[in-house]
Amino acid sequence: MTGSTQVTPILIRGGRVYDHDGDIHQPAQADILIHGERIERIGPNLAVEDGVEIIDAVGKLVVPGFVNAHYHSHDVMAKGLFEEMPFDIWTLHSNPANYGPRALKEVRLRTLVGAAEQLRNGITTIQDFLTLVPQDEALVDTVLSAYEEAGVRVVFAVAARDRAALDIAPFMPRDLPEAVRKRIAGSDRKASDELEFIAAQIKRLGLKPTPLQTWALAPSAPQRCSQELLEGIAALSREHELPVFTHVYETRIQAAAARQQPAAPSHLDILARAGLMNERLNIVHGVWLTAHDIAQIAEAGARVVHNPVSNLKLKSGIAPILDLYRAGIDVALGCDNYSCAETQNIFIAMRMLCLLPAVTDPEPHPVHAAYALKAATVMGARAVGLEDKIGALKPGMTADLMILDLNEPAFVPFNSAARQIVFSEAGRAIETVLVGGRPVVRNGKLVTVDEAALAAAVEEIAPAFRRDAQTLATRNADLTAPLLNANREAWKVSLGFERYIGRGTS
Repeated sequence: MTGSTQVTPILIRGGRVYDHDGDIHQPAQADILIHGERIERIGPNLAVEDGVEIIDAVGKLVVPGFVNAHYHSHDVMAKGLFEEMPFDIWTLHSNPANYGPRALKEVRLRTLVGAAEQLRNGITTIQDFLTLVPQDEALVDTVLSAYEEAGVRVVFAVAARDRAALDIAPFMPRDLPEAVRKRIAGSDRKASDELEFIAAQIKRLGLKPTPLQTWALAPSAPQRCSQELLEGIAALSREHELPVFTHVYETRIQAAAARQQPAAPSHLDILARAGLMNERLNIVHGVWLTAHDIAQIAEAGARVVHNPVSNLKLKSGIAPILDLYRAGIDVALGCDNYSCAETQNIFIAMRMLCLLPAVTDPEPHPVHAAYALKAATVMGARAVGLEDKIGALKPGMTADLMILDLNEPAFVPFNSAARQIVFSEAGRAIETVLVGGRPVVRNGKLVTVDEAALAAAVEEIAPAFRRDAQTLATRNADLTAPLLNANREAWKVSLGFERYIGRGTS
């Protein structure tokens, strides 16, 4: 099946409709009438004409679809392969450039697997920050076609970088053999080539390749991009009004490296000089932001995309969520790579968004369940540039939504929609999912993709990928000790604040 727009009108009858501005604990019952991709009316006992499909939602909860505002689909096949790796070691094992070109069959299957899990978990919009190796039109077309096949909404971005060196390179031992140093440094690319490829794809496919697909821009990180590349991205963002996503201060090593040269600009200053510090910018991770950085983000009207699971699994620390909240900065949610988060589940991200602030401040705080639901929907919609289309259930909005069964144990007894969605549920209660008014999940199963056939096809190619991953691990085994030593060396740089608990100040 393809991602064509649903034409049969749909009436979702008698469900409790979650309204961010209404009763978040006991939402009122209402009907939702959907024509085409949009919600036409919401209200009790709506009258409808013949030919309307009725979805019985009595005893169920209707919730806006989630936005996964940070995801990389390139390493789906690496799910479950890595553990106990700090960021810079994990990068060596997960970087697609280290695997070389992949078959289009594998690219299609991995994209479908990621889309399938996300739809099953109520994620209706994916921001795919995709590294392409090589940068090839056939790869772009394969990925977008797979997303269309699944029927999920995607905000697609080709990752751009022209500086290859690892973030930890400044702390590597001085006596490191030159051959080893070259492997860590990698090969730089031309900014002009990066920009030309991205611009060419936008021109070739249009700003909306399909009704469910739009573009974003994704410079990998300020330290991985030249000024020329960042300025080119800023120009494309202005020309096409596209959102921009970039990794900033994800790790302590990145913050320490930025302090190595006191006169050097901060990563946010680098973005500002390139013309990127504005309301279209999304700071991904932002774990090691200073108070000055946070004020700078707030002044620019930019946002932060919080990825709590990968931040912990890669030992990067805990982002300053309360400080961001107090500064009035939108916080969207992401699930990041499979190889550093293992699952695409916004329920878990919402829960951690609410719970992690407790390890830094014992006082009651305002990052409640209702806020987490906004982070997963409304703030995510703003991050991907679709705030006028998705994120809430209102007449005129696009019908991206999920229906949850309130008979599932997570909702019995049913005391609070918001709190039980965030603290009790993990996706099991999802019965139906609509994207653009079209049912893509019914009775907890995808209707756009044959899940059993997909699993069988992936199992056929998985052994070859595991062999490639093992070959890469063997090839890089001699780099682990120098990287760990460099990591320890970076800890000697004082930052004046901490994002790890129980260590005191730097």
